[in-house]
Amino acid sequence: MRLRDKVVLVTGASGGLGGAICREFANEGADCVVVYRSDRAGAEATAAQVEAAGRRSLVVQAEVTDEAQMVAAVEACRQRFGRLDVSVAVAGMGGRLRPLLELELDDFELVQRTNVVGTYLTVRHCALLMRESGGGKIITMSSVHGVSGTHYAAAYEASKGAIIAFTRGAAFDLAEHGIQINAIAPGAVPVPNDPAPDPDSDLHRAWMQFTPLGRWGTPEDVARAAVYLGSADSDWVTGQVMHVDGGISAGRLLPSFKHYGVKPQMGD
Repeated sequence: MRLRDKVVLVTGASGGLGGAICREFANEGADCVVVYRSDRAGAEATAAQVEAAGRRSLVVQAEVTDEAQMVAAVEACRQRFGRLDVSVAVAGMGGRLRPLLELELDDFELVQRTNVVGTYLTVRHCALLMRESGGGKIITMSSVHGVSGTHYAAAYEASKGAIIAFTRGAAFDLAEHGIQINAIAPGAVPVPNDPAPDPDSDLHRAWMQFTPLGRWGTPEDVARAAVYLGSADSDWVTGQVMHVDGGISAGRLLPSFKHYGVKPQMGD
């Protein structure tokens, strides 16, 4: 087991990517702090899966954009486990899919606050505990949309590009404390709140055409990459972006939402 007796804190862990990451870490021997915002049942289901793998779990409710709540979540980790070895900042939101000229400031700011500020608060407060523990590994969650553009997604792409830049800068500041930080940039990974397009749609066919490996990703694909970055296997890796996307970023080309029948999201 690559993470035997390590302690990992995962935000957005009530399902989807975060839940899969907790399961993979538990299978590799880690105890998990399962941080969720609103889906208590999903978080408890994740915790049950961690415990089924023979590891300990702690379920904590926290809004990642609220600093006091993130401080409390990290303190709960300290009280239960005494240290923190790995943090994975998964919590975030999809962009409001709207043409730029119809994208209101409130919507743009909401995406940046959730994805960028939430990542910053998670990283900072986890790193403070890791510094006391003698070091650790931090993983942030960007996206293929952080390195490529398409119609309607400027707000989301701004946030995911910012996470990459933040990760690179943070790598310098954290290295002296024995902390490594890297980003994962997933491609198209359907999850319950963001399912894949209809298999018969032009958009589906375009994604498959532009993805060399010819399939959608799975949460487990991303989780296995997180295990690598959280383990000793990546001890000489920091400030990097791992693209887990079936190869689509190799061509730097994304199918256009506009050209494949996706309608702008007008209003809430």
